[in-house]
Amino acid sequence: MSVQWGKTVTDLAAVNSAAQQGFDSAELTVTLIMEMNDDQFRHQREVLLQSGLAFDVFSTPLPAGVRVTEQGFNIYVWSEYLKKALDRVAALGGRTVVWSDGRSRILPMEGEVEAAKRQALQFLFMLSELAEANAVEVLMEPLDPRRTNFLTSMGEVGTFLDLAGRPNLSSLISLRDLEAIGFDEIAFERHAQMISHVYMENPASPPGTRLWPRPDDGYDYRPFLAQLSRIKYSGTVTLPEGADAESLRFCRGLLAG
Repeated sequence: MSVQWGKTVTDLAAVNSAAQQGFDSAELTVTLIMEMNDDQFRHQREVLLQSGLAFDVFSTPLPAGVRVTEQGFNIYVWSEYLKKALDRVAALGGRTVVWSDGRSRILPMEGEVEAAKRQALQFLFMLSELAEANAVEVLMEPLDPRRTNFLTSMGEVGTFLDLAGRPNLSSLISLRDLEAIGFDEIAFERHAQMISHVYMENPASPPGTRLWPRPDDGYDYRPFLAQLSRIKYSGTVTLPEGADAESLRFCRGLLAG
């Protein structure tokens, strides 16, 4: 089992700290690299690459507050934004974009629910098509029903990805949401091929937070890591922002031993 350890980074000033703490990679949001003009990005790209970290995974393809399921969402307007975003992702060595923003895909409580689903599917198809041009994979995360009302199990996500029919679509899991999405030992076996990324946080953390694993937090992470070993998971495990060298040593030790 070959695992790369990543850390969520929401402030570019924290990238060097992540490198010093021993992480292999930093997971940035797409928004973070889209807030710059072209000259700023070219300069920042050199700074980031000098850190020695990999930037293979990016999250949240659209800015916060943008909902692909709402009436009036203009897919063509956002296609230009995503073309540029994916060019920048690729320029930093990115190979994966994670769509894990539950609010961006919330369905209306009544009315044109099926139309909203078709709109989300159309967006996913466009995103994956643009990503493929940059050799980037798109992952959709099944989420706790408290975070969204659409695609809340791996089975639902799998069916949705099949409808899109693109070769660069897959999924991921988050330790915090496993119980809520009904992901058990059997699901690990059934959906092993769809697990292309992993988030590892303390599942007992309050809603809306992603607390990093610590030796003293009282949670036993070994069964989860054992399941990853059993399916021979080989990829990135990302810890939440706030994780430090101690957290990383703790997780690495559990996996090794």
